[in-house]
Amino acid sequence: MLKQGCFQISVTYCSIAMLLLFASCTTNIELDLPEAEPKLVVEGSINAGGPPIVTLSRNASFFGEVNLKDFDQYFVNGANVWVYSNSDSVKLGEFCTASFPENVQRQLAKSLGYSFSDTVQLPNICIYTIPEIIDLFQGDSSNAFLGEYRKSYSLKVEAEGKTLTSKTSIPAKPDVHSLGVIPHPDEKKDSLVSVSITFSVPDSGGNFIRYLTKRNSEPFYAPLSASVYSDKLFRGGTYTFPLEAGQNPNREIDWETYSYFWKGDTVKVKWSTIDKAHYDFWNTIENDGGDSPLSTPTRIKSNINGGLGIWGGYGAVYLSIIVPE
Repeated sequence: MLKQGCFQISVTYCSIAMLLLFASCTTNIELDLPEAEPKLVVEGSINAGGPPIVTLSRNASFFGEVNLKDFDQYFVNGANVWVYSNSDSVKLGEFCTASFPENVQRQLAKSLGYSFSDTVQLPNICIYTIPEIIDLFQGDSSNAFLGEYRKSYSLKVEAEGKTLTSKTSIPAKPDVHSLGVIPHPDEKKDSLVSVSITFSVPDSGGNFIRYLTKRNSEPFYAPLSASVYSDKLFRGGTYTFPLEAGQNPNREIDWETYSYFWKGDTVKVKWSTIDKAHYDFWNTIENDGGDSPLSTPTRIKSNINGGLGIWGGYGAVYLSIIVPE
């Protein structure tokens, strides 16, 4: 179940509220809202040097109720999932959080971007990944199917009588130089800083980047405004670019400190090359027009044949910096 976008939205909650507001003085309106067509949703990725990781879920009606107690009913179990690259292939195994101790469950859920209160019972979140994932965590990668730069990867999913397919690629390794620190422009907020990145872009054209940031022990988060960029703005040179701190989508935004880091923070940046279809997915998610009641929602560009979601490769590199006190 995609947390950062909805594929069946034709209007937003705000749009409905505005319509009701304008019409409330003159007439009663009954809205006959359509149910979402039932489809399977894929959230899959493969990083350079990392294993493929896939979650499968069912889409929910945008206008329906989602009960946390029934959250795990959206996840799809018992699927057959394969990843192919040239003559190499792997059938992914299914791993569910219910099989781990509760403290490990919460760590896994957090690493996947889910956030639940300590008082809420965690749903059974299942992922599909390589069977040797435990060996990989223990440092043995000898038999592991791992992503490589400049390779393409096909995905095939068989679940609930349906077959879904997709293809992605891991582009060349990005040319990243360093991270830096930029003081806050307001001297009264000198405990806040921006983090900048210096990188080079080839002049070949058709290059796309996605970045995420991590603060201290938090997971990696995407920035609120935009996490993806094309080389239409940056091409054939070396640039220094201020980064927007990633935002937990489940936490209220503090606009006084938003986009900044604090002095003393350990900041990590995941800077990744991605292909065009992967870029289009996140670009349409982040520009869906949902924040304005007068805007037109954009149709999300999925690369999943037979379903919804994304199967995306990341040519990722990781950089870190400790912001001086």
